[in-house]
Amino acid sequence: MLQKIKLCEIAGIHPGFARIERELNLAPTNVPDSALVPDSLLDLLNMVYPILVSAKPDERYCVGQTSLYRLLSAHAAPQTWVLCHVLPTKLDETMLHQLVLIERLVAPGLAQITPQQVRDLYEHLGSVAQLWPHRYRSHAHLARLVGVKPLKGLESAK
Repeated sequence: MLQKIKLCEIAGIHPGFARIERELNLAPTNVPDSALVPDSLLDLLNMVYPILVSAKPDERYCVGQTSLYRLLSAHAAPQTWVLCHVLPTKLDETMLHQLVLIERLVAPGLAQITPQQVRDLYEHLGSVAQLWPHRYRSHAHLARLVGVKPLKGLESAK
């Protein structure tokens, strides 16, 4: 079920989810850079990728789209309204483990990007600045933001 709640009503990353990340040495080393997404598009990003939260209204925790939650909690106002999927099932150790693996294995696999695609997209952004008003300093900066090694040199084979 989708609900809009204030960012400050989410108590954080679920402690069990965070523990599994640490045990598997998957805990993020830093918060996503605010330069990754233009501020004007954060609402659209959240509409496309709602945060997954646990069902208890008095104890809401993020259990999916944790990188988006971390980005928003670091760079958005606490009173910001966010769209959330409320997980209707009880969270046990198995479910938490599966959620961590989905987020860390499946989600990146579905959204793979190559260094050449990053360069091509960076070049494309020059012609659509009104649609995506970014703050990327170079294609290499964008590549680092999305987690791929930047291409070197001016020309690269596609």
